[in-house]
Amino acid sequence: MVYLILCFLLGFFNSSLLSLSLPLPPSHLCRPEQSSALLQFKSNFSLSISNCGQEVHIVSVHTTDSWDEGTDCCKWKGVVCDNKKGNVIGLDLSCSGLIGSLQSNSSLFSLQNIRWLNLARNDFDNSEIPSEFGKLRSLTYLNLSDTGLTGLVPPEISLLSELVSLDISLNPLLFSNHDFNMLVHNLTKLENMVLDYMDLSLVVPYSFLNLTVSLKHLSLSYCYLQGNFPTQVFHLSYLQNIKLRYNINLIGYLPETNWSSPLRLLDVSETRFSKGLSDSIGNLKHLKTLNLDSCVFMGPIPSTLGNLTKITFLDISGNIFQRKIPDVFGNLNDLSFMDFSSNNFSDVFPPSAFNLTSLTFMDFSSNFLQGTLPNNISGLSYPRELDLSANLLSGRVPGWLFSLPSLDSFFELINLTSLDLSSNNLSGNIKSCMLVKLRNLRSLDLSFNNLLSLTRCSNDVNSTLPMIIDFHFSFCNMKRFPSFLNASKQLKVLDLSNNQIHGSITKWKAKGWEGLDILNLSMNFLTTIEQIPGKHLSILDLRSNSLQGLLPTPPQELYYFLISNNELDGEIPSKICNLSFLSVLDLSNIKLGGTIPDCLGTFSDQLSVVKLRTVNLNGNQLEGLILQSLSNCHSLEVLDLGNNNINDTFPYWLGTLPHLQVLVPRSNRFHGDIQNFNGTFSFNSLRMIDLSRNEFTGHIPPKLFENLKSMKDISVDKGGPKYMGEDYYHGSVIMTLKGLDFKLERILTSFTVIDFSSNHFKGSIPKEVGELNSLIVLNFSHNSLAGNIPPSLGKMAALESLNLSSNKLQGRIPVLLTDLTFLGALNLSYNNLEGQIPLANHFDTFSNDSFDGNPGLCGFPLSKKCGNNQEPESPPSIVADESETTLVWKIAAMGYGSGLVLGLSMGYIVFTTGRPRWLVKMIKRNPQKRRRIHRNGSRKN
Repeated sequence: MVYLILCFLLGFFNSSLLSLSLPLPPSHLCRPEQSSALLQFKSNFSLSISNCGQEVHIVSVHTTDSWDEGTDCCKWKGVVCDNKKGNVIGLDLSCSGLIGSLQSNSSLFSLQNIRWLNLARNDFDNSEIPSEFGKLRSLTYLNLSDTGLTGLVPPEISLLSELVSLDISLNPLLFSNHDFNMLVHNLTKLENMVLDYMDLSLVVPYSFLNLTVSLKHLSLSYCYLQGNFPTQVFHLSYLQNIKLRYNINLIGYLPETNWSSPLRLLDVSETRFSKGLSDSIGNLKHLKTLNLDSCVFMGPIPSTLGNLTKITFLDISGNIFQRKIPDVFGNLNDLSFMDFSSNNFSDVFPPSAFNLTSLTFMDFSSNFLQGTLPNNISGLSYPRELDLSANLLSGRVPGWLFSLPSLDSFFELINLTSLDLSSNNLSGNIKSCMLVKLRNLRSLDLSFNNLLSLTRCSNDVNSTLPMIIDFHFSFCNMKRFPSFLNASKQLKVLDLSNNQIHGSITKWKAKGWEGLDILNLSMNFLTTIEQIPGKHLSILDLRSNSLQGLLPTPPQELYYFLISNNELDGEIPSKICNLSFLSVLDLSNIKLGGTIPDCLGTFSDQLSVVKLRTVNLNGNQLEGLILQSLSNCHSLEVLDLGNNNINDTFPYWLGTLPHLQVLVPRSNRFHGDIQNFNGTFSFNSLRMIDLSRNEFTGHIPPKLFENLKSMKDISVDKGGPKYMGEDYYHGSVIMTLKGLDFKLERILTSFTVIDFSSNHFKGSIPKEVGELNSLIVLNFSHNSLAGNIPPSLGKMAALESLNLSSNKLQGRIPVLLTDLTFLGALNLSYNNLEGQIPLANHFDTFSNDSFDGNPGLCGFPLSKKCGNNQEPESPPSIVADESETTLVWKIAAMGYGSGLVLGLSMGYIVFTTGRPRWLVKMIKRNPQKRRRIHRNGSRKN
């Protein structure tokens, strides 16, 4: 929208120039001193190719190429003079390829009569705005946008009291609060202010109360504004456009009463604007764009929204709006973009939403909308994208969609390019011959509708979707490959996971999918692969099938190779090392034997391009040593070698990998001590280390914990939980808690674990462990550790699970442990601890099991009282039985107060139940919600 404003202003500017650039009589040539000033200004810069949007200006046709000494400067390109005195009053050098510093002694500042100055989209080499701009007192139009200017905006800008338009956006500039106040006080004629992508973090938002009443355009997107934005600004009498987008710490609310203005564009998206929409929103009769995306608005939608008859763009997604969507769309005939996604809307769809004749984009996804889809959408003439996913829609797919009785209205939607009905409760049978009528369809997602099925028609042998790019039909009871996709030459993404497809991938099928980029056939019943489809695959997911035989050789350009949980045998073939671009390798739980190939980590000796980020070989029968060639994988984040037969000593050399965050060699035959830590083997990025169920001996080294910087002072991400990995693949690990193995399908970046249990460690617990104040899980159980429990453990403020059981620890339980306010799981059983159990804070909520097997301990919750032999009163019941214990733990696991329980619950539920629809909805409701990036550009402006 900024560019629309700029175009408007430039159009105004150019029209003014045309009116003022009439041929001068011979006696009124450009003044010599001004001609000289312009030539000197030009000489201060070098010229380059300038790319302004789609237009590329080559050096030979630069604006200043016509500037020749001895000619009339009033006829030079970009220069405008008045018709009486020959003074230069306008200069437009936008997109002129100027490169160099804008100096304070520039001859530009001698042009005292200049009124319009446009230097936008040049490169002033990170120079500061000269204070000499304050000398150009006649300026009414100033545009310095996207010029690489930096530093503080000088206070002298506020001396330009005649300014009508000011644009200094798209520069790393900073305004002080005092100087900004001076600016808004003095520029009393200002109509247009564009400061996008500047730093206004020092500006108190209430300064905007001093803006001139004549202001028409205010654009402050991506400006780091914070604090409370004054509601009164929205009442400015002439305000037409206000854009506050992506100021994530800006608080405010829209007027609730007496709001009537000529507003055409209102954008407060991705701010902390809250409260609700009042009925007065319907008074904005001229409004064309309303964007409230990703704020904190709540409550119902007012019926007066239907009064916005000129609106073309309506986005209220990512808020907390609720209740029924009112039937307000009947008069919104110009509406082309509508996004109500990621709210709490319930009840049924308003019928009039499907009769919008100009609509090209509709998104109601991630709500609680119920009922069935409408039986007719004849009024929806030109939609290109429809998204109704992640709702509670049920019943059969309506006639206008895919079933036979009534197809006319739907299949007239020839412009439809994207359709997403995934994660609902839709049922019925989709006939392939009906589906292929959508000839322009590029993206289709019908996944996670358990009662939906896709069957062939008898006459669909030659049928195809010629334009399809993305096809998602996961969890929909499909039993065979869809033959109508074989001739879809544009197909790039195919997801048929979580279905009932049996048999093999034949060479015939593989030939039909040669252009695939992503193929997901996981969670089916495939047994063999004659040929892997696609010569240029980047992601291949064959997890959880019944594949037998040797590990297939994947295409050479693969980034993600996921084939875990199958019935393959043999060894890891050396050909896998030819995958020079491989980033994630998941071969876990497929019964592979032998040793890890020597070449893994070298990849045809192209050490500079080793991109491995995740290696998961868990749950096989691998033997031998860990290969030091993995030290070449400088991008490695996750290494999971658990549950194999690897016989080696501790791999210190992995500590040189700068990004290694997860190291899991659990349940192998690792042995020896782990004393040799130094600055070289630092493990600075490590967040999870699981050495459990091995044969390590000796003392636990204090030096290791001094190096673990990523387990100290982890900052909380206000944008919501973050997970390791990218959008497609999230690394998974198995961890033990309360005696149970949990599989975490997604690893929180803030989730920190140390598990050294079930080894032969001896000596004392290093006090340095207590410095890990962001550690969440600590497990030293089933070793031979002795000495006292270090009081320093009480400083581990984030600790949620502590297991020191089955050791030889002695002395008293440190009272400082009661300061661990997040501690939800404690096991100190079977040691030699003594004295009274501390009862401060929540320590009295732990059961007997936490302290059993310590004859010297006394006090609640144990039956042994301290100081006498009297029987204690019955302690309060903590849990009723084992099933209730499990229930309490699962309920606790759903809390948002701790990273551990959230991560465990999500991982456990995914592991045991697949991908439930409610979890999909929860993920989609993330404040930083998903963005759909299309091949032709962004979804939104």
